Amino acid sequence: MQRFIATFDLHFGYERRNGHKVPLHDAKAWGAVMKFAQDFKPQVWIHGGDMLDCGVISHHNKQKPGRTEGLRLLSDAVEGREFFIKPVEALRPDKMVYIVGNHEDWLQDLTDEHPGLEGMVSVDKLLGLDKWEVVEQGGVFNLGKLSFVHGDTVSGGEHVAKNAVISYERNIRFGHHHTYQVYTKNSPLTYKFGKTGICVPCLCTKTPKYGEGKPNKWVQGFNFGYASGNSYTDYVVTIIDGQFTYNGKLYKG
Repeated sequence: MQRFIATFDLHFGYERRNGHKVPLHDAKAWGAVMKFAQDFKPQVWIHGGDMLDCGVISHHNKQKPGRTEGLRLLSDAVEGREFFIKPVEALRPDKMVYIVGNHEDWLQDLTDEHPGLEGMVSVDKLLGLDKWEVVEQGGVFNLGKLSFVHGDTVSGGEHVAKNAVISYERNIRFGHHHTYQVYTKNSPLTYKFGKTGICVPCLCTKTPKYGEGKPNKWVQGFNFGYASGNSYTDYVVTIIDGQFTYNGKLYKG
């Protein structure tokens, strides 16, 4: 039986808002996760994608220098490694997995546009992921009967968890959509091994500038549990204002 923690969509980085540099990541939410991790002592840690925002090279910001004034990819990566890579490594899990998200895949877009940068701006180079298993964007990491993907391969809309189960036909855990949903499906032929899909909440701020103040379905949280062979038990914790309670203990970032 392996204990695991899966985190998604930290979006470490910054944006320009009203002339100020504002973080897209939420230090309080991440701090609460790390305090829990010190007690839980996971044997497997899964960073499920978009942990680095990469907004400074986003195609959305092309020819709009005011949006990225004073922002730098390298400084985001150096600061991000200190923030969300080294603390996990310090816990010494047996296995650490980094699934590349669609935001981090913008690094490949940058290399495609400027081939001379090949090998210099990959996510594993920028974040120093020598100790991590890196799963390419769109790929899957399997832990027993659980499968983890970033989630950009799952159709959006009101029923993303259902879409994930129907598309993958697996017990699927994913992020990308920044919300919390669960869907289950049983087959008359394999009812003992029903499929479950969970869209895991994000760990970034819930009101980025590009949202223009519109209501959304975003929720903060993470996934953790136990997996062994055909057996698994996992949970989703929702984080409110940088804190949550589990097993009677308050974890506060």
